[in-house]
Amino acid sequence: MANWEGLDAAFAELEAECANVVRGMTVEIFKTAVTWSPQSKGVFVSSWQYSLNRPVYWSNPFYADIPRETFVKGNQPAINEAFQINSDKDTPFKLGDTVYISNGAEGLDGEYGILIEDGTMKLRYENRGGLRPLSRAVDRASSWFANDVNPTHAAKLKALRIYA
Repeated sequence: MANWEGLDAAFAELEAECANVVRGMTVEIFKTAVTWSPQSKGVFVSSWQYSLNRPVYWSNPFYADIPRETFVKGNQPAINEAFQINSDKDTPFKLGDTVYISNGAEGLDGEYGILIEDGTMKLRYENRGGLRPLSRAVDRASSWFANDVNPTHAAKLKALRIYA
């Protein structure tokens, strides 16, 4: 005879476990896109938004007292700003939520994030590898997560958060 006691609790625990792994996957994509983004003044990088169930388009009036020529892909002040602004926005994630990773960066010529993402923006030489940061992050994740996620990998994903 089957014992069904505790089955609801076991399914709830399994669902929470799966939700944390999936949340970690989306955080990995977000953090990769931010880190791979080109920088001129840090506005584009610091304007990335991670949101649940609705997109947020925002242009951060980011300013750092750093010479402009030091702003290149991977420059930490703007990356840290993006992580700080989005800290804890990945919770409470649950299965069925839609994650939006968006960027509404604006400059003198209007929104330019779409130009960077579709690869038509002309970038300085040192930033050329920064085109299509979100698309490339999604491509990387799809190949990285295509195989089974093993317990060690799952544990790392569950622990991953949006922090600087």
